[in-house]
Amino acid sequence: MASPNQKIVLITGGNQGVGYETAKNLVLFSQDYHVILGSRDVSKGEAAAKELQATDGIKGTVSSTQIDVTDDQSVDAAALRVASEYGRLDVLVNNAGIVSTASPPTREALRPILETNVVGSLSVTEAFLDLLRKSAHKPPRLVFVSSSTGSITHAADRDSPYYGPGAAEYRASKAALNMLMVMYHARLGPEGFLVFGADPGLCATGFTGDPEALRRRGGAEPWQGGERVASVVKGERDDNVGRVLGVYGVSPF
Repeated sequence: MASPNQKIVLITGGNQGVGYETAKNLVLFSQDYHVILGSRDVSKGEAAAKELQATDGIKGTVSSTQIDVTDDQSVDAAALRVASEYGRLDVLVNNAGIVSTASPPTREALRPILETNVVGSLSVTEAFLDLLRKSAHKPPRLVFVSSSTGSITHAADRDSPYYGPGAAEYRASKAALNMLMVMYHARLGPEGFLVFGADPGLCATGFTGDPEALRRRGGAEPWQGGERVASVVKGERDDNVGRVLGVYGVSPF
């Protein structure tokens, strides 16, 4: 159970990959954080939480909750549980996402990617807004885990490392997510919210099902991606609120 002095952080898709590494970074960094790992699969979320709880040097605390960002009932139930157990939320990290590497792009692949990466992020944000407004550690933070591959500026620049036709569905979803982030920044900024996009960069996770292939392409280790997202949560990138923040700085839209 979290103490009143801790910041309550919910990370969707927190049981693996960059979400898990973000949580790990926070709870190893400071006793000030209680991280809730959001997971579609209850058993996987509980196992990840137990693994973090047993990590040497842990300072913060961790728990898990079931949440499928594509299921309205699951999202609303998760919000009710967090309200009942904690009464507030201080940071929401919309991290859950899926990808397709099929080529050429298909409508069958695009629909679930938009449903998860974009609609899911909106659904979770709206469900947890009232709890964020009750944050005990102002300002409340809202973080959308994005990607430089969603930058239209990069995508249109032949000299950019992000130029190319691959992963069209995923890239379109991240471009849409960037717009969603900006709209929340415009809407919630006057209330005192800090809203960001956080780009962990290409990381050798199980996201595509082949972490070694990602590593051969120069992908960073998962802990490095988690560190980049955690830096936004910890307030180290506050000078660029309302922007997408990556390892190289601010990503152009």
